Amino acid sequence: MTDVPRLQDGDVLLRAHTEADLPAVVEQCQDPDMQRFTSVPVPYAASDAAAFLDHVRAGWADGSTASWAIEVGGRFAGTVDLRLGEGWAGIGYGLHPWARGRGVMTSAVGLALRWGCSEGGLVGVRWEAFVGNEASRRVAEKCGFRMEGTARGFSVARGVRHDARIGSLLAPEWQASAC
Repeated sequence: MTDVPRLQDGDVLLRAHTEADLPAVVEQCQDPDMQRFTSVPVPYAASDAAAFLDHVRAGWADGSTASWAIEVGGRFAGTVDLRLGEGWAGIGYGLHPWARGRGVMTSAVGLALRWGCSEGGLVGVRWEAFVGNEASRRVAEKCGFRMEGTARGFSVARGVRHDARIGSLLAPEWQASAC
């Protein structure tokens, strides 16, 4: 596996996922909002967390995904990732319920964007979230994403299509507004 860069902003640390994170990943993915607004399996089991960790490691190894565990105060708080391809990336993020509402995700997304737009050489980043996921939208807006609109039936989770809000951020825009 490629060495995962450690990135830090105050109390928020992005680092490699480890087996020690798996129980907290399971807790996070059993949260009703996580299940409502993402494509995590429902029900979510320890085997799903182990498969997620394998997926994260494979993404770093083949260069398709840059994924970090978010840590605050020595405690697993969530995940942020950049799904890489042709100079662009899709961003995804999810936070454990205990860490929400504290600015943690805005800091984590800012760190990932800084890495992606500098060391990752990205031209731009795409964001999408199910309509109704206002917390995700607020983070994206704070980090400079331009809301492009709503795409009907754009996202699929567990075989069901959902309308999605979509946005984009070009590297020069991020550099001007750096969250």
